[in-house]
Amino acid sequence: MVGVNSLDIPVGLLKRGTIVKYNPTKDTIKVQLNENSASKGQPLPVEMPAPHTMFFNNGLFMGTKPQEGTPVVVGQGIGGQYYFVSFLAEDVSNIPTLNSNELLISATDQTKITLDTDYNIYLGSDTNNIHLDTDDNFISTNFDNSYYFTQAARKIEGVVKRDLVYNTQFSQYNKLESDDYNSKFKIIGMDPTSTPNSIIGGSTKNPPFIENREIIYEFQYQSSIDDDLTESGKYNNSANSAAATTIYSYPNRRMSRADTLSLSLVSPNYLMETVKGTVVDIFGNLLDLNRAPLPVGQGQNTLQANQSSDKSASFLLIKELERRTLAYHFEINARKNLTVGTSTTAAIEQQTALPDINSNADYSRSRSRFFIDIDKEGQFKINVPASSEKGNIPLLTRYENYSTFGDDDNGNPNKLVYRSDNRDIYQDSFASPALTPVNAGFLPAVDGSLGSINIMSTDGYGAPIDRITQTVIKHGMPYHDILQTCFAHQNNRYITYQGGEVSPLTIDLSTIKALTNIVSTSITIDGYSANAGGRSGSISMDGSLEFYLGANTVDRQSLWFDTAGGVVMNLGRDLNGRSLMAATGGDFYLQVGGFGVMGDSRFTTTTGVNNSIKGAILDLRILTDGGYCHMIRCDNNGISILTPGNLAVHAKGDMTLTSDQNIRIEAAALFMQERLVMKGLGGSI
Repeated sequence: MVGVNSLDIPVGLLKRGTIVKYNPTKDTIKVQLNENSASKGQPLPVEMPAPHTMFFNNGLFMGTKPQEGTPVVVGQGIGGQYYFVSFLAEDVSNIPTLNSNELLISATDQTKITLDTDYNIYLGSDTNNIHLDTDDNFISTNFDNSYYFTQAARKIEGVVKRDLVYNTQFSQYNKLESDDYNSKFKIIGMDPTSTPNSIIGGSTKNPPFIENREIIYEFQYQSSIDDDLTESGKYNNSANSAAATTIYSYPNRRMSRADTLSLSLVSPNYLMETVKGTVVDIFGNLLDLNRAPLPVGQGQNTLQANQSSDKSASFLLIKELERRTLAYHFEINARKNLTVGTSTTAAIEQQTALPDINSNADYSRSRSRFFIDIDKEGQFKINVPASSEKGNIPLLTRYENYSTFGDDDNGNPNKLVYRSDNRDIYQDSFASPALTPVNAGFLPAVDGSLGSINIMSTDGYGAPIDRITQTVIKHGMPYHDILQTCFAHQNNRYITYQGGEVSPLTIDLSTIKALTNIVSTSITIDGYSANAGGRSGSISMDGSLEFYLGANTVDRQSLWFDTAGGVVMNLGRDLNGRSLMAATGGDFYLQVGGFGVMGDSRFTTTTGVNNSIKGAILDLRILTDGGYCHMIRCDNNGISILTPGNLAVHAKGDMTLTSDQNIRIEAAALFMQERLVMKGLGGSI
């Protein structure tokens, strides 16, 4: 640059300088130019528009806040205005490693974004990142923990962390979604009372537990859904309907990402919860199958040096307890009928209330929830609630979309038809039809309907229409008409074969009442007389089930079977005509009759149900080929045996017949010791 005065650089030449100030209001920077000092001293910094990587008037922007002390290159335009030209890398040690065919955006080695021409996108660092491969079509991440919050759910995946300190420095609303509070949670290790770590070995090793925990909401989270009674008051338009707001001082546990095992109808919007891994309560306790805290961290069950005299032995004690911890938990916050009482008339106004958590009446059914808990030994505990009186009736139906069977559009099975009724799913029953027994077998229902029990509502039938038969779907069983269970007991026509001149009849059939009310012929699903409740599920298996039971240790018993009500059962038969083949390896005891079930308000003496001891009846009837049946009956009259064929009794040892009263033998011809005993006068004896 021969002839250029260093004190009077011409306009248009680039100059070096350093950012000394950023004005965010004006979006300008001031740059101190690196020039020789004039005789009058250091020149003042020059002001210019702040540099940005990209800026459009439509709002598109990419850039960062200009940092003081950053070297830059600027240029002077017409009129003396200075403009930013480029940054100047004076200290190249701060430049990250650059790779060919790669675009890098970096703040530090731990926070950067890279895009390359091999179709890879990395967000994070070299060790912890989210990787998107648009060529092989996958996304992967190797972060230790993952937190997921939407209006539909919250999901926590990683090491178990719990909020064990009442921290008032953070807003309760920030404890769920704000990551600023994440460091305040305590990690729960194998010994929750010791400091967790990730070391490979050593006497202080205490690996953290992990969990994959998810809570699903019923409605969007930001709607702040309260319990049903509180919510119902919000729909009251009266001027005096606004209730006074209650001020609470304790934190809301359900607004913490550490909250677990707390489903309740006081917060019904928390609809279901799943935990996989190790189930730990909100205070860091390890839980057994009954959700009771295990004494890990107490006595010798700890890794704490001041308590454990032998850490190797303590480890084995901890693992022994840990086998009892839960490995899987699923629970649904089952909805309940909040009506208090069982009014059956519209004239009686029913009250509503949340379930009383201090009441164990009716087996605490009002607080029952559906859950499946499985411990680390594989033992499970399942609880299934009962439905309300206006709950669902599970019907035996198959399901089809209208698109698969409708003949519109030339029978196109993939069509989407916008019907005026917006109906998409249709049902057809596979229950057994209602049957009427006749001499030659059974006659099915005339209308071709399937099922036996009517589902009624205040508007008529309360079940859908069968799309195939166009009849109302009924409740029933798949292979037998449940109303015809024990049809030979429902009248005495199959045992009316006593004849001859026997008087009085050996068995007075008028004393044997016909069996009635196998099941109710109708169920009401709504209104004040609804009686559809008390149902826990329906299982339909199209094929066979092979079922094996082991035995417990204390009693060597395999099955405890306890029902609150009766059992209605129909057994089919195999290819050899056999319905039941059972062999017992031990004694067989069967008691018929006993006490009824107490403690259920639906079935008490006030409702006409006698739960005291019952003198029971055993009535066994075996159908024969001739349209009759054998009968063995035990009742208040004694024991009756009736057969349309022969009755043979033989004892290899002694046989004794005794009676406190008369013994009567009536026969057309009686043989005793090979001698005929005639009934009329003039017989041989």
